[in-house]
Amino acid sequence: LKKHSGITCALINAGGNIKAIGNKPGNMPWRVAIQHPRDPEAFLGTVMLHDGQSAATSGDYQRYYELNGIRYHHILDPATGRPADSGLASVTIVAKDGLLADALSTALFVMGLDEAAAFWQESDDFEAVLIDAQGQVYVTSGLEDAITGCDYTVIDR
Repeated sequence: LKKHSGITCALINAGGNIKAIGNKPGNMPWRVAIQHPRDPEAFLGTVMLHDGQSAATSGDYQRYYELNGIRYHHILDPATGRPADSGLASVTIVAKDGLLADALSTALFVMGLDEAAAFWQESDDFEAVLIDAQGQVYVTSGLEDAITGCDYTVIDR
């Protein structure tokens, strides 16, 4: 896009999947808010995106219904065919590749915290912000300096 359009900086939001092109004027990174999964009017914190980075979030809080106090959301566990019951409410992935970020946000949501952390520890092409059903935030160590506005537990390699 930069090469052919003359655009030097932009933040593109395609239905919640975000791509940073360049940095903001002054060579500052973009700040993207992470929505609070239980309060549609609030956000949990912000994460910085630099030139070429993408962010994608999957969660149980936008497409769902409740019946008899049980939340049924749109992210299905392929092992059961039912909404994933992983203990997570939201997963945000930051990566260079937007398609990878989108796919991993859903996959790690289905995996749950422990399996998602183990998967990240074996990878080197993405970082993650995971929020459990109780609102506890977990951040992979590569984002430790990029997230602000919330308390979190760091996941190390």
